[in-house]
Amino acid sequence: MNIVERFLFSRKRDVGIDKFRLKCGKIVDPFRINGWIQYALGYHVKELDLTIGIKGFNELNFGIFTCKTLVILRLSMDKGSILSVPTYFRLPNLKVLHLGLMKCSDDGSVDRLFSGCISPEELHLRNCELSNMNKLRVCNATLKKLFLSGFMGTDHEIEIIAPNLVHFSYYYTGTKGFSLINLNSLSEARIYIGPYLFSTIDFAPTATALMNGISQARSLYLTLYSSKPILLTPGLVPQFPNLTYLNLEMGGCLPEWKILLANSPCLDTLVLDFEFSGSGLESHNNGRDETEKVPGCLMYKVKTIKLLSFQGKPFESQVVEYLLKNAKVLERFTVRLSGKKRLRTKISKEVRALSRVSKKCQVTII
Repeated sequence: MNIVERFLFSRKRDVGIDKFRLKCGKIVDPFRINGWIQYALGYHVKELDLTIGIKGFNELNFGIFTCKTLVILRLSMDKGSILSVPTYFRLPNLKVLHLGLMKCSDDGSVDRLFSGCISPEELHLRNCELSNMNKLRVCNATLKKLFLSGFMGTDHEIEIIAPNLVHFSYYYTGTKGFSLINLNSLSEARIYIGPYLFSTIDFAPTATALMNGISQARSLYLTLYSSKPILLTPGLVPQFPNLTYLNLEMGGCLPEWKILLANSPCLDTLVLDFEFSGSGLESHNNGRDETEKVPGCLMYKVKTIKLLSFQGKPFESQVVEYLLKNAKVLERFTVRLSGKKRLRTKISKEVRALSRVSKKCQVTII
């Protein structure tokens, strides 16, 4: 490791460090790691990016938690490493915090971690183990972007209070309770809910709380991977009064997009992604009941529709027919094909041959 020390001590001493990035594996001496970090802290580092792959590395340099010049902190550790936040923790200028692959020692450490960041704007928590915690609570008035993904452990609750949050990404793996409070400024939400939630007996309360919490969003990217028609669960889908953009990737239950349309009166753009749709779709009603009420936004608001990963399967063709038949003010209808070339030509001809209620509609096949 002498090469690292030689480089650090050969640089000009009167030049500060804007960004310091360190990525190391299992054979590095932890004492040296903290020495390198201390060197960066001593030169008023603004951005610190640490990936430490040493199993059980728990002796992180405490100077990180009191650095007045730090603006961006990215910290990723080996699974099993425990992050213990000191009693005195204060990062007055920190704006961006990324934490990955670590375990917080207890609820108190998490509370000190978030309270010590005076005015954060962006928070990422990725693959962190919460098995020894009761609640993950994120409460901050300055937070604008929040990314939560891949938590390990299912006995915790998640509570988010962020009145100025504009972006929320959530990749669901499991939690026993969810509370999203006062997200009235939310502009964009990206939600992935995998099969784990739907395999539990009582998934509805958690999913309902999540959906209600993001109901003020203007743009929604929603991935629901399940063979069950879960959006038909009574009360699960709230009203989305501000929603103008909807991107749906819904695995085996794509026909449920209609219930979201019915609850989104201002929707202007609809994107349906068929990439992971399966044959289970055909067992559900695909919207061909002529007596069923057509969502108002589809008839009078939606001007742009995009279909992705389209393969021309029977249920996909039914969706196309339904949309072109009922979207009265549609202006742009784009279909992105996937599959073998000889089938793509056939599908393209079939789609273009379908009648459309909107005289302004331009069909584009890619």
